[in-house]
Amino acid sequence: MRKALLFAPMLMLLLTACGGGGEKMDPAAELQAQYAALASATMEADITCHYADEVREYTLLCAYTPSESTVTVLAPSNLSGISATVADGKLQLSYEDISLDAGSYSAAAISPVAALPRLMAAAGSGYITEQSEESVDERTCLRLACDLPDDESTLYTTWFDQETLLPLRSEITVDGELIFEIAWTRFEVTGTAAPEDGDSSTQPDTPEDSAPSDEETPAEPAPEDAENQQEPSTDTWTEAEEAAAYANAEE
Repeated sequence: MRKALLFAPMLMLLLTACGGGGEKMDPAAELQAQYAALASATMEADITCHYADEVREYTLLCAYTPSESTVTVLAPSNLSGISATVADGKLQLSYEDISLDAGSYSAAAISPVAALPRLMAAAGSGYITEQSEESVDERTCLRLACDLPDDESTLYTTWFDQETLLPLRSEITVDGELIFEIAWTRFEVTGTAAPEDGDSSTQPDTPEDSAPSDEETPAEPAPEDAENQQEPSTDTWTEAEEAAAYANAEE
C-alpha cells in the first residue's frame, strides 16, 4: 500500500531534494527547512511526564503557530477542557470563563502544555546536536536532537518518519534526565510560510508585479501567471488520511 505523505505537496519529500548543480542536501537541514516554513498546524499527542515522585499522563490538542499556540487538555477527564495560550515564553491558562496568567516558564521547568510548541520550535530552528537513522515500529526514521538558544541544557529529540515527515515520537530531557515522552497521534499541516523574497522560482507574480506599467503594454497575456494565481496555496488532509498514515506507522 502506498503510504500517505502528510507534508506533500506542501513540503518536499525528504531525501529527494537537491540543491543547485545536482548536489544532495543534508537530510537534517532539509527537514528543518520544511518545519521552519510551517505557518500553522493542528496536532495531538499523548505525553508522559516523569516527575521526581510520580508519573503523569496527558492527552493534548495543540493549535500551533510559531508566534502563539493554544493547547487544550483532552485527558485526564478531570482536567479536560483546560487550555493554555503559549506565547513569548509565557502561559495564559483558561477554563470556561476564567483566565489566569501563569507567568513565564524556564526551559528547565517546562510545562507539559508548552512541550509541543517547544518541540516545533526545535524542529524548525534548533541547533542540531545529534542525528541518526533509527527505526520506530518498523518505520525508518531520522532522529534529530536539538537544543534552543534560551537553554542549552534542555534537549528536544524527535523521530521523524523519513517517508511522510511525520513526527512519530519525541523526548525532552533536562541535564540528561528524561522529563517528557511524547507519542504523536495527529499532525495536520494547515498553512505554510510564503517563499523567501529572493526565491522567484517558486513564488507566483502578484497582481502588482504582473500589472503592466503606463509605458509598457504586453502584446499578449501571460497564461503562466494566470495559472499560478489559480493554484491553491495550501492543501489539507482529511482525518481519514491522517488516521491511515498513523495506522501504517503503528503496524
